[in-house]
Amino acid sequence: MPAPTSSQALGPRPSAVDACASAAGGYAGTVVGSFDTTVGAIRGLEPHRANPARWPGLPPDHAAVLCYIDGQVAMAPPPPASGPVAESFDRVVIGVVDGTPVMIMAGYRDGLPVKAP
Repeated sequence: MPAPTSSQALGPRPSAVDACASAAGGYAGTVVGSFDTTVGAIRGLEPHRANPARWPGLPPDHAAVLCYIDGQVAMAPPPPASGPVAESFDRVVIGVVDGTPVMIMAGYRDGLPVKAP
């Protein structure tokens, strides 16, 4: 009998919908898109390739979930003590790998459309 893969050893993976619903709670947001995908596909979405790549110990074909969540997402860095305050982002993209959510990017709905990876 072959050895279990890492996802089998940890038990069944939650569905993309469940993984994204859990991630949305951290942003008090609403899930508007959830997709089963891979770590490599999520790495390819990043506008500025991180160096080292996200999840450096994982191969590109490692299972992942991609979530689009609508809600109020604060901009970084914090606004200055005086002067105009920029409007919060209203969409965040989250990658969930092995149950752990990681923010990939944030922006505005009109510039960050929901797209399957």
